[in-house]
Amino acid sequence: MSKGLVVRRALITDAHGVDNLLSEWFDWKPISGRLNSVRRAVRKKELIIAEAGSRVVGFIHYVMHEDIIDGGPNTFISAFYVSEGERGKGVGSLLLERAITDSLARGAVGVETSTIQMRARQLYERHHFKQTMGDIGEVFLELDIAEYLQTKESRK
Repeated sequence: MSKGLVVRRALITDAHGVDNLLSEWFDWKPISGRLNSVRRAVRKKELIIAEAGSRVVGFIHYVMHEDIIDGGPNTFISAFYVSEGERGKGVGSLLLERAITDSLARGAVGVETSTIQMRARQLYERHHFKQTMGDIGEVFLELDIAEYLQTKESRK
C-alpha cells in the first residue's frame, strides 16, 4: 500500500484529480460535462477517493436509489478505478470497504454492481459480493450483507 494513503469522501477540490483518472481510464471519451458530473457526485456524497500525497490515485462512485424490489434504499457502484501504478496494493479494497460502510450507514439495504473485468469481479467476491446474474460477459453482483457484517464482526 502507498505510504500516506488516505481514503475519504471526495471534496469539490478533488474534482480535477478524479477527472484526470477518468481521462486515464477513458482516454477515448469526450470530456464535455464530465467535471460537472464529478462535482454533482461530490455534492451528493456519492464519491470516495484514495489520495497519496496530494494526488488522487483511485475513486469509487456509487449511486443511492430507492429499490422497490429490495424494499429500501439501494446502492449501485457505477464507477470504480485505481490508477495502474497503485493496483495490487490494497487501494481498491480500501475504497470498496469505505463505499460499503458509507452505504450501510446511510441506510442501504443492498449494494450492487456489474462488471466485465475478471480482476474487478474477484475483488468484489473477496468482499462478499455474490453473482446474481450474468449476460453477454457482464456479471451482476450483490453484496451478501449478512456475510459481510458477520466477517467484519469476527475480525474485531
